[in-house]
Amino acid sequence: MHKKLIPLLFLLFSGKLLAYEFPIEISEYIDDIKIIAYLNKSDISQEPKWTPFEGPPPLSIYDALQAVQSYISSDADITNTTLTEIELKQIPGHEIYWHYLVKVRFKVADKTQPHFFVVLMDGKVVSALKRPEPIK
Repeated sequence: MHKKLIPLLFLLFSGKLLAYEFPIEISEYIDDIKIIAYLNKSDISQEPKWTPFEGPPPLSIYDALQAVQSYISSDADITNTTLTEIELKQIPGHEIYWHYLVKVRFKVADKTQPHFFVVLMDGKVVSALKRPEPIK
């Protein structure tokens, strides 16, 4: 009798395992530097859609920069933030979804270093990583 319950228990628990959402990798170039950010599929599907030439983007450059500034303001060690570059880019494989790719420089412990962010059209900020150079 108990052996018949094993498949049922397996199905109940595997449903939660299969519900795990694997992140979507965004790989972009900015200033010849390859950066990588990871987004949840739900983040992309919840953001506003935008079609170029049919109106302004749902999030302005100013609002994107305000979102980045708010995101980094929670870290008291970060000072002297300077915008280096910002680009409007399509999310690869998602024609009607766009994002801003933002490069800033700021001081942490007396060292100036670059940092990269992806800002979705709903204002969500995702920290991006510089992809390490391959070992030769």
